[in-house]
Amino acid sequence: MKKVFSALVLFGFVSDAFADDWRMRKFDLDQDGFIAKPELMAAGCNYKAVTYFFDRADKNGDELLGKLEARKATHYIFKSNCPREPKVVSIRG
Repeated sequence: MKKVFSALVLFGFVSDAFADDWRMRKFDLDQDGFIAKPELMAAGCNYKAVTYFFDRADKNGDELLGKLEARKATHYIFKSNCPREPKVVSIRG
């Protein structure tokens, strides 16, 4: 019985429920899995975040921030230069 309970608890933590990322939820406006400069501008982030800091965070140079790049740029882009509650707008991608 203990083994069954342990297995159920383990599989409960291996779901994709923990894969949700607040940066993607708030700033990936076209929901393509990446954050682009126009999305940050549309969400109300300041010019400094969209120009200098975005380029610094974009490690692979594809002009998009993936989940890992966005996570690493949390403090110097999202928490410092973007609003807590971004504007709800839609952009065409």
